Amino acid sequence: MASAFVLDKRVTLQQRGTGRTSLNAPAKDWVNVLPGDGKTWAWVRDISGRQFVAAGGTQNQVQTEIGIRRRAGLVPSMRILHGGFKYDIEAVLEHDRSWLILMCKKEPFNG
Repeated sequence: MASAFVLDKRVTLQQRGTGRTSLNAPAKDWVNVLPGDGKTWAWVRDISGRQFVAAGGTQNQVQTEIGIRRRAGLVPSMRILHGGFKYDIEAVLEHDRSWLILMCKKEPFNG
């Protein structure tokens, strides 16, 4: 199983900003969780995909797992950016006390 944890991708961890707009509404911006360039090493693997019809059109959904070294404070309201995609974190799973496996929904990232 150790070969599954080859950290060969640089990913950006983000959370919603804590600021407020001029109308005192919550800010909708995202900020990097980590200092510097906001990136950490990870492995990224698509584990399932499906296609379905919703709202009169065809939709695709891909489930991805992303593995990183364990760190405190990761929650499902965060997201990951990598390779032109955003990954909405749906669950944070511990593995062997050294790793976190982040179960994510993959979507194209438009900036």
